[in-house]
Amino acid sequence: MILWDWSEFQKKMTTMPPRPILLKVLELFDGFQGYAVELGCGSGVDTVHLINSGWKVCTIDATTDGFEHIKAAINKDKLSDVEFIRANFENLTIPKADLVYSSYSIPFCKRESFNAFWNNIVKAIRTGGRFAGHLFGEQDGWINFINDMTLKTKSEADKLFEGFDIEYFDELCEDRPSSNPLINGVKRWHVFEIIAVKK
Repeated sequence: MILWDWSEFQKKMTTMPPRPILLKVLELFDGFQGYAVELGCGSGVDTVHLINSGWKVCTIDATTDGFEHIKAAINKDKLSDVEFIRANFENLTIPKADLVYSSYSIPFCKRESFNAFWNNIVKAIRTGGRFAGHLFGEQDGWINFINDMTLKTKSEADKLFEGFDIEYFDELCEDRPSSNPLINGVKRWHVFEIIAVKK
């Protein structure tokens, strides 16, 4: 597995708006403000949006770079609404939540640990709560850089959500530029974008 310093990429991402899938799932919550867990907060942009939208958030990442951006970007009186956890997915305890959100991050969990990790995600989501995020399909170009990450076929992705109702699903499979300087060019994107509510 290739190891990189993600710091510079995360710094660039602090100027980005919240991900569309986060805005979509908040619309589905229709004004409800609960407890969210963000798995792999990266630059922290989406955590900041959740906090400013009235949610309490547990934000998790393997590095602390995004934590500092979050602390700088929110009002001081909101700091009590966020918990920061530095951890890898492979040894993570996930608190109970109304929303587990993960943008382009959980596929980086090692394959041998993914099933246990996914079971922890499912257990953490309260009945009526939601998962929103991304899985990588089997054609995704990241596998050329990190060979022990987790890619899924469409049927394997469907199976993960057997205890959920799918509210939104989209599949992207195309070659296009990556904003990640670690890729430095065009890559194959094969991504499943999913919002699902737990039965």
